[in-house]
Amino acid sequence: MTKITYEQLIKKLHTYSPMEKVLKEHPEIRGNQKLIKKFNDSLTPQQQKIMMTPIVSYDSLQTLLATSFFDKDDPIKVKIVKHNRYTTPLTHNHDFYEMFYVLEGEFTQSIGNQRFLMQTGDVCLVPPGIYHTLYVDNPSIVLNILIDSKTFQEIFLNNIIGNQIFASFFKSDFYTKKITNYIIFRTYGDEQIKKLILDMDLELINKEKYYAPIVHALLLQLIALLLRKYENEAIVPKEDRPTKLDLKLIEIINNNYQNITLSQLAAKTNYSEQYISQRLKASTGMSFEKYLLSRRMEEAQYLLRYTTSQINDIGYNVGYKNPATFIRAFKRFYQMTPNQFRQKTKSTHEE
Repeated sequence: MTKITYEQLIKKLHTYSPMEKVLKEHPEIRGNQKLIKKFNDSLTPQQQKIMMTPIVSYDSLQTLLATSFFDKDDPIKVKIVKHNRYTTPLTHNHDFYEMFYVLEGEFTQSIGNQRFLMQTGDVCLVPPGIYHTLYVDNPSIVLNILIDSKTFQEIFLNNIIGNQIFASFFKSDFYTKKITNYIIFRTYGDEQIKKLILDMDLELINKEKYYAPIVHALLLQLIALLLRKYENEAIVPKEDRPTKLDLKLIEIINNNYQNITLSQLAAKTNYSEQYISQRLKASTGMSFEKYLLSRRMEEAQYLLRYTTSQINDIGYNVGYKNPATFIRAFKRFYQMTPNQFRQKTKSTHEE
């Protein structure tokens, strides 16, 4: 395969895709369900393949799954995709981390009930479970960096050290489900940041020898550089600033979720169970029981997706000695059994 160069990548990013051309030329299609259906129905199978994905109406909240983007055997589980210009805004969340980078131009983004104008050089990180909307109804070039949750944790948990707000975000937010959470860096077109992101994209496209560890190293370097240069001015929700105790509680639960109890957590921190419960509720929005459940379910769904382990073994590995108890808990959490979840994510992956 012929290697793509830096200059070719820039040209490619500026080139309009078939979908972007249609939406630019026919703005009346965007958001109009009847016109969208009419357009999609007119496409031949070959055209649908070229379009990559049909134009959708996005008339309801959507959850995007990691299995739609990352192959089971993907050694990286990091992807960079250009956000389609002129598309209907999609209010969505996902079960992976997403970083937006404005290569050039500007767009409006909503996170919860807050709106932000994102401009050239801006970087925004959104964790799993957070509903947000991008309004890219212009020629701006926005890159979406998608990072599988497990990969994100492995890269950053032990490498970002310190007590600043961004480090706190990394260490505390892997399994919380806040209504709004994000971090925004205004880099004002920083060329060093731009080069790191485009170098990462080139590695993902060219797939040369040892590209997997290089991509992970570039991603870590990107975050470290953002911290070094822009952490003090980072934009984050005030309510998402956890105390040292909050971080300690979450760390203990994350590392001992298979068998930790509230009384054990209180004993480890020398605080009362009532106070521990209050702190967890304030920092995660969940009670101890719900947070522990979400941590176990997060690990269970990952094992169901990316391993061939037996369901009984997965239940045991995440803290359930009784397989029936695990299946009931999983079904209540995901509205389907572990086996149904595995089959659904398998079929999504194969499509």
